[in-house]
Amino acid sequence: MTTKESVRPAASDIDPAELENVVGALLDPGCAPTGTVRLGGWTLEYVAPRAFAYTLRLLFGSRIYDVAPLSAPARVIDGGGWLGLSVLRFRQLFPDAHITVFEPDPEIFRLMCRNIERNGLRDVETVQAALSHEDGQQTFTATGSDSGSLVANARGSAVTVPARRLSPYVDEPVSLLKLNVEGAEADVIAELGDRLASVDQVLIEYHGFAELPQSLHTILARLHEAGHTYIVSHFDETNRSCVPPLRVTEDYRYFLLIYSRRLAPRSR
Repeated sequence: MTTKESVRPAASDIDPAELENVVGALLDPGCAPTGTVRLGGWTLEYVAPRAFAYTLRLLFGSRIYDVAPLSAPARVIDGGGWLGLSVLRFRQLFPDAHITVFEPDPEIFRLMCRNIERNGLRDVETVQAALSHEDGQQTFTATGSDSGSLVANARGSAVTVPARRLSPYVDEPVSLLKLNVEGAEADVIAELGDRLASVDQVLIEYHGFAELPQSLHTILARLHEAGHTYIVSHFDETNRSCVPPLRVTEDYRYFLLIYSRRLAPRSR
């Protein structure tokens, strides 16, 4: 079996007690709707404190975005950066990786950039755009939280944002592609086409929403065709729709995490 040159994760843990103290403060009913918190030496600006707290816990407690060593040269594409927590985690794990991050919501984009800049993150390319199946301008529902979307029903304000195809950004090998694009993940993967085979590892937050076509099977099929071996996870026990006893109702709404990797072929 051939072995790829790889970039191994750096030592990068956040103290669990510190993390839970910050999460607890954000979940407190008296928490201000906007502000800053200190965590692991960072200063982090937030909105939507409850969503921010759960994202902190998932990324730095449950480590849902921690992946295998990156293929070299280390290059990460982060679709749906929100307030930059995923960028911070990837920078923690892979200090030398080049990161390209997309975020469509204009106000959230500004906050994300401030979090990246104030914490001294280098070699991060920020793109204020939604990932889509075509370039142009599209209507985006901005919620002020982490649920803004091009396609899913969400309560918020309609704004016009730039939309970009992903394939032009995959003109050379990519170590890791992460997508959290609120229901547009199947369109983005479909547009990528054969270039998906140039991506070594993939993380996709799948949004199973009743108002959207079911597309889990198409995403998994495309990963299989691109030579990826995949795992599907329900995140953790708080994702109640995916934890027994299972139910499917007409207004179903659930989330899954898809992880895949192009493994070297087995020698025979």
